Amino acid sequence: MRKKRWLSVLIAAGIVAAQCVLPVGDTGSAFVPQASAAFVSWSIQQTSDRELAPGLTQTEFTYTLGDMTSRYTTLTLKPDSEVELRPVMPWDGTSVGLQTVRNMANSAIVNGNNVVAAVNGDMYNMSTGEPWGVVIQDKNLVHGYNVAGRDWPFFGFTQEGKVLYGRYADYTQMWPQLTQAMGLHCVLVENQRNVCTDTSTTRAPRTAVGVKQDGSIFFLTADGRQDSSEGLSLTELADLMIKEGAVWAGNLDGGGSTTVVSREPGADALSVQNVPSDGSERRVANGWIFVAPGSPTQAQMTAAQNDLYGRVVSDTTRPFVLKPGSTYQFCMTLVSGSNPPNCITDDPEHYTVTYTGNSGRNYYYKITAKPGAAGANVYSTVPGADPVLQCKLLAAG
Repeated sequence: MRKKRWLSVLIAAGIVAAQCVLPVGDTGSAFVPQASAAFVSWSIQQTSDRELAPGLTQTEFTYTLGDMTSRYTTLTLKPDSEVELRPVMPWDGTSVGLQTVRNMANSAIVNGNNVVAAVNGDMYNMSTGEPWGVVIQDKNLVHGYNVAGRDWPFFGFTQEGKVLYGRYADYTQMWPQLTQAMGLHCVLVENQRNVCTDTSTTRAPRTAVGVKQDGSIFFLTADGRQDSSEGLSLTELADLMIKEGAVWAGNLDGGGSTTVVSREPGADALSVQNVPSDGSERRVANGWIFVAPGSPTQAQMTAAQNDLYGRVVSDTTRPFVLKPGSTYQFCMTLVSGSNPPNCITDDPEHYTVTYTGNSGRNYYYKITAKPGAAGANVYSTVPGADPVLQCKLLAAG
């Protein structure tokens, strides 16, 4: 695992931006929360709260606007937590592309990172996956400002633990200090004030990041465009971030991109914790992952690989004798994933494998034993994953 020690001192030197400097612990009158008048009439209820790792908490809420009850989730990281926060790209690599938030996190797990949660990141070109903003990971510039030339804001951290944000002009001055950074759509909150300039009343799923007075960083995802959850306008999102304690906040990609994943208690696999408005997980350009100390367990690694590449089970798993000249048909069922499985043996010289077709997620393979066959292992394979032993063929006695 690539170790990142900067987060343990996060915010120790303050929040720094073009117009904002907020030392931790400053409770002066300049930072009185200011939200819209309508916001105070909202009815907000906490429905669950659990610790994902020491210093990292996931909290679920419902809120009522008129006769509509909607929901949102927060991931809150305390400044003294050993959990590390960093950007992630598709396949936990450095190339532009598209992948679900969950599988970006799974890719990081396969690479040895103990990922406990993840959330979607910046806006992007939905055809190519190119982010609209900058991406810096472990001091490496993974993606510069989009060629479209947008003056996209950014949000990130220094090695010393400062939170930095600003626009392109600020970035040109600050980039040598940045250890981790990602683009933002817009700034929502500054100095605990709603500074959102988008006056549209359209409600939609939203994702935002904020910093609290005590130095905690939190991400908020709100479901929307559904009968069970309407979503928020950007002005309402800014108000909600202030309600959650933000002294500064920025808007990330929303709509069908809004996704938060974590691991349920006792589970090995990461799972989606919100309800994406597309009806399924959208492939996005990048995200933020929360990496706990230590390494993932073998069961967590296996679960991540299954989600990434697919899990296959055979209809026959008990060892049996396949005599020379005899043929047996295996059914390999793709339980998860989308890549069609293959079937192989470790003795292709004496056992031939023939694909005979599929019905839905069931794939059929005939194996024929040749003269001299003395037993072999039967494996399923899917692209990108190691072969999985499904059955043993025994030699005729």
